[in-house]
Amino acid sequence: MSRSPFDLRGYGAVLYKEMRHVVRDRATLILAVALPIVQVTIFGYAINTKVEHIASAVLNEDLGGESVAFVDALRASRTFDVNEYAASRPALMRAIVAGRVRVAFDIPPNFTADLRAGRTPQVQVLIDGSDASVAQPAFAAAGAVGDSLHARALPPIDVRARVLFNPGLRSANFFVPGLIGVIMQLITMFLTALSIVGERERGTLDQIMVTPIGALGLMLGKITPYAIIGFVDMLLVLAAMHWIFAVPIAGSLTLLITLSMGFLMAALGLGLLVSSAAKTQLQALLGVLALTLPSILLSGFFFERSLMPPVMQWLGYLIPLTYFFEILRGIILRGAGATDLVQPIVAMLTLGAVVLIAASIRFTRSTS
Repeated sequence: MSRSPFDLRGYGAVLYKEMRHVVRDRATLILAVALPIVQVTIFGYAINTKVEHIASAVLNEDLGGESVAFVDALRASRTFDVNEYAASRPALMRAIVAGRVRVAFDIPPNFTADLRAGRTPQVQVLIDGSDASVAQPAFAAAGAVGDSLHARALPPIDVRARVLFNPGLRSANFFVPGLIGVIMQLITMFLTALSIVGERERGTLDQIMVTPIGALGLMLGKITPYAIIGFVDMLLVLAAMHWIFAVPIAGSLTLLITLSMGFLMAALGLGLLVSSAAKTQLQALLGVLALTLPSILLSGFFFERSLMPPVMQWLGYLIPLTYFFEILRGIILRGAGATDLVQPIVAMLTLGAVVLIAASIRFTRSTS
């Protein structure tokens, strides 16, 4: 006899069974309830669309009173933080290529003399176009600094802004390189965590452990296929970035691929870490989401990290994706080399090694 879709018999019994199951699985219940609260807290504090305190460098070849006043006006604007003084134009360019600053001001040697003679001096402003969220506000704010000095009965200042690396401020040039890191981490973590936890749920992991297979051999055998998949995904996204979205690769492709393999180790470590803590695939899924969403937000994929509260910035320092983003945009957009990216490279590899070692130890203990 066919059942009517509106037959409610047994609803109470099924509801009682499911409620008992939810209450008994406390780990999943805690994750399901706590995760939205944690996420909304991070999103609420981390999202800030008002661009302030942009890391900037100054080459002041004038050193006269008016040029010093111009630098003081930069600081007073709250939009620019003068973090570095360059000794030459090549040094000014290196500061931008290395990612230490987002904006550079080149004050010419005749700046003060021109102002005092009633002439209009020119100030060259170089803006890092690899970060579109900062480049557009910086472009507008640079001209406003010259206007503020003009309001003090000084002659007008010709502030000439030039956007580097991404002159058209194409959003694809900004977001697509970052997607390489996001996709690598997401796919690798999902596949690694769900595969291992799935075997644990089915009991096949216990059957493997009674065989003469060592814990290290088991771990490497489990993660190697997903490392290959993650690497292939990286190559596919890289090809799509270049051939479909027309994003040029300004730096070394060999260096980019080599460092991507280093980041892949960190992503595998995060997947192992989740799999060693989760008992069910639902817990593994929630665990991956709990790590992935803050990683994307706090690493600077959508919003400039310098605009976040200090606590959120410090949390971002603990995320390997933060440094991989700097490496991706540095190599692909700015043409940076290994010497320009020493800090993010060392930080990413060190953090990745710590995560992978900690995950390996925890995985070994959970399977022993």
